[in-house]
Amino acid sequence: MSRLLTIPQRRDETLSPAQRKFNRLQQQIQEVRERLAAWDAAWPGFAKSHAESVVPLRQLAEQYRRETAIHLDHWLSEGGWSQGERGALQDLVCELAREVIEDHGLDAGQQAWWKDLHDRHAELGFDAENAHHMAVLKRMLERQTGLDLRDLEVDNEADLMRHVRERLHAQRDAEGEPEEAPTPKPKKLSAAQRKRQAEREAVAAQAQQSLRTVFRKLASALHPDRASDAADGERRTALMQRANAAYAAEDLLGLLTLQLEIEQIDDAHLRGASEAQLKHFNAVLQEQFDELQSELALKERAFCAEFELRPRQGLNPAKLAPVLAHAVADMRAVAYEAKRDLACVISRDGTRRWLKKRKAELRVDFG
Repeated sequence: MSRLLTIPQRRDETLSPAQRKFNRLQQQIQEVRERLAAWDAAWPGFAKSHAESVVPLRQLAEQYRRETAIHLDHWLSEGGWSQGERGALQDLVCELAREVIEDHGLDAGQQAWWKDLHDRHAELGFDAENAHHMAVLKRMLERQTGLDLRDLEVDNEADLMRHVRERLHAQRDAEGEPEEAPTPKPKKLSAAQRKRQAEREAVAAQAQQSLRTVFRKLASALHPDRASDAADGERRTALMQRANAAYAAEDLLGLLTLQLEIEQIDDAHLRGASEAQLKHFNAVLQEQFDELQSELALKERAFCAEFELRPRQGLNPAKLAPVLAHAVADMRAVAYEAKRDLACVISRDGTRRWLKKRKAELRVDFG
């Protein structure tokens, strides 16, 4: 890893606020980048361990629930159930069958079998119920987005939402930026407010200028005509590719690091930078830090979503063993409960006792 680029503090002097902010932003950016790299390194190993320890337990739980649905269907084919018991058992069969169908891991024959099981006990067939749900969802999205979705043929929410996003993007691209709604005439700014606004605009403009200045110095120093031999030419080409990528990404830290590598700057050079120049550097670095923070947050949310984990604060890619242990424990509890339910419905009497217990638990939960 490249050396951290900071302004040194001499024993008999103190750094200015702009210098301290420059050093702090450098440190913060490096820490976020290290954390992003740690996620990239830890993700595949966690995925492998998750597939080996959690997924089999989930599959086991799903198998228990499927067998439970089949047993309940068998008992419903016999008489002797009260109206309340029959209704509760039918609701459970429909719920379990729906889970199996929506798992999307079935072939056409299996899906047809489970839909038939669902429809034998449902007031409304699975396809009709799903079509009704999708129609209601379409109407709601049409009201919210202004899109016409009547010609859209989809049978699940994920595809519907994906098509809506695509149409909204296409509509925005075709129409250009939407016209802004008329706004009230802005309140007249005071002299102090106008001055601060002008300063902010100037800082933003100068920040971009600073980025261009650093890039131009690098481009000049790395020009192929300055190469001493073929090997040096290849080195310059590789460094210039990094400079181009950093400039395109508005990565000031990347450009400054390249300057350090080719000895265009050193710690003393940075210490001699003017307050105005540091202020411009800090504006770019702050924006870069904010973007990296957003990228890190998205990566952590994606991790939790992929492995169906509860989002939590301070998730550390270097300490995922406890996270995996919790996931295993949670899924083991789910599998245990599914196995216990299956054991209860093996017999008719057991099914009746199990159903009474579920009703009692629901009364406790919902009062």
